[in-house]
Amino acid sequence: MTADTHITESFRIRRVGGGLLIFIGLPLTLITVRFFAWSWAQNMLAVLFALTGPALVLAGLWAAFPRRKPMLRLTVSDDRITIHSLPATIPLDALQSIRHARPVLAKHNLLIFKTQTREITFNVINLTHEAPDIINLIGMRLEMLGRFLRETRSDVLGARTGLWEVVTGAAFEQRP
Repeated sequence: MTADTHITESFRIRRVGGGLLIFIGLPLTLITVRFFAWSWAQNMLAVLFALTGPALVLAGLWAAFPRRKPMLRLTVSDDRITIHSLPATIPLDALQSIRHARPVLAKHNLLIFKTQTREITFNVINLTHEAPDIINLIGMRLEMLGRFLRETRSDVLGARTGLWEVVTGAAFEQRP
């Protein structure tokens, strides 16, 4: 028995964006205060221009330090995959294949889990694990059950198709 792997959303992009806003806002605040501090009473436009720097700093602080915990999106355990974003549970015994795909004009990847009864689509966007890592985690759990994942290849020059089929048997060939 191994511990369950919890995959949550990541605030990495938000924190980097907040840091960039702070990085841009601080010098802008210093420059505008230096040049427009004495002219605030003369022109209201100068006051609005001087407030853009502090506004960028405040927006950067808001983005860089989120006030909520990351939401749990997916849990991979020894016998099942639980998708929390859309309530679904996939037993590893019923799993037939996993498709790693990126639709046309999409910015993020999809994992499509196929069982005997249905297909479940899971968006892999802003998570703590990437799609290949999730597939590897599921593959390790399947190996403990005597099954493994094998990526299919196309007939044209053996190109990878992104479809991982669940195969029963030993994961590696054993030769005498």
